[in-house]
Amino acid sequence: MKPTRRRFICISASVIGVGILHASGVQAAVQSSKLYEWHGVAMGASAQISLYAHSETQANNLFQKCENEITRVENLFSLFKPNSQISQLNANGELPNPNFEFVELLSRCKSYAQITKGAFDVTIQPLWKLYENHFANSSAELPMQALNDTLELIGSDGIQLNANKILFSKPKMAISLNGVAQGYLTDKITNILQQAGFENMLVHMGETYGFGQHDDGRQWRVGILSPQNRGEIVKQVELKNQAIATSGGYGSPFSKGGHHHLLNPKTGLSANVYASVSVVAEDALTADMLSTAFYIMQMDQIEAIWNKFPQLKKAIFIDFNGDIIEKQA
Repeated sequence: MKPTRRRFICISASVIGVGILHASGVQAAVQSSKLYEWHGVAMGASAQISLYAHSETQANNLFQKCENEITRVENLFSLFKPNSQISQLNANGELPNPNFEFVELLSRCKSYAQITKGAFDVTIQPLWKLYENHFANSSAELPMQALNDTLELIGSDGIQLNANKILFSKPKMAISLNGVAQGYLTDKITNILQQAGFENMLVHMGETYGFGQHDDGRQWRVGILSPQNRGEIVKQVELKNQAIATSGGYGSPFSKGGHHHLLNPKTGLSANVYASVSVVAEDALTADMLSTAFYIMQMDQIEAIWNKFPQLKKAIFIDFNGDIIEKQA
């Protein structure tokens, strides 16, 4: 899976005001500091950090630390890098001496697959590649035999792992961490800023984390874009020490016929329960994973597992008529 992350969250200055502040005393910090911004790409998605610093040198030093962390995490989990650990695993079917973070995250993902009853499953990658390759050369429907054959490769129980090795149980299996990696990275960058003494920040690494408050004393706000009219903000969400992630099938379509990248691991078909799903949680990884899983699931299935995630605070569902359904923790 190699598309850039769908951009469903508006983080423009008109919505959130662009400010990340250092230390306590918000107004005093603004008066003695200057706003600096970093823009780039992380895990294939547009990324942004904005912060108030006492000097350009201070800001650039912090941005360099963040860039180093982005590179480090990409070397583990990015499908864009042929020598990343995930790319090596997919190419060879096994990975000796994996980084402990890789083992830890995959273990969590296997647990998520069990809890969501397969709605979230990192072994989706062969299915995604099937769609990508087919619709790159044809507008015809996907052959059912090819779909059924590929579905045989899907299932997180086919991942065997320990501290010394990660192994696939079947040839041609592959994984994508695109449903968690951007949230994981967002949490990592936020932690770097916190350790540097920044108490008020907004970090966007494909998913968005708001920590502390905005310079005018209110909570951070982000806008959810309409699935039907991409320029329209249909819902504003306030974040205080929380993250938000949004999933929608319109972001990376395979074809004009409605085939998109958010595939149901059980059926192999593009999910069409909701137009978009946004999840607010205490950490970006949980928000990232659950926005992906919830997009696949029916509402009764979501309600059945809701309490298994104490980090979960809110979910916002937009249907294909543009109606908004909001569920609170």
